Amino acid sequence: MRWMMGSGFGLMLLTLAGCGFQLRGQAQLPPEMRVTYVQSTSGLSPPGSVSRKLPLLLANNGVTITRDPAQATATLTILREGSGRRVVAADRFGIERQYVIAYDVTYQVTLANGQTLIPAEAFNANRTVLFDENRVLGFEAAQESLVDSMAEDLSWQIVRRLQAAAGS
Repeated sequence: MRWMMGSGFGLMLLTLAGCGFQLRGQAQLPPEMRVTYVQSTSGLSPPGSVSRKLPLLLANNGVTITRDPAQATATLTILREGSGRRVVAADRFGIERQYVIAYDVTYQVTLANGQTLIPAEAFNANRTVLFDENRVLGFEAAQESLVDSMAEDLSWQIVRRLQAAAGS
């Protein structure tokens, strides 16, 4: 029995290796971003989820985040970010039953010499959530969880875009 489990695990590993699957690993970001200052414009207060997640994600991928823009080799500016929801379905009594939660972020990256590495670029994400008037607190928690998840996805999209800029 034990050899069957070992064989099954080995077969699964061979299948994953054969299909090209590999763990993502650390992103190879542009060398100009080795010391980066992350800023938000338009007085985002409190800062949005992407503004909080992105510096941590960059740091986990080998970038030194500085609080002093004079020390930075690059500046990543969050020009705009926000989330919202809109009704997409209501029942016959007019009670709203389904919403689309949207999150969008616009950013740009400039180098210390004033050159633009990535001009203003926008990413957005949206998710659908169902509303049950008997579970209002659950709905709010689900909405917060979806916003957090979308912010994580958008932060990764920005990192992947930076990685693509390193290859060009």
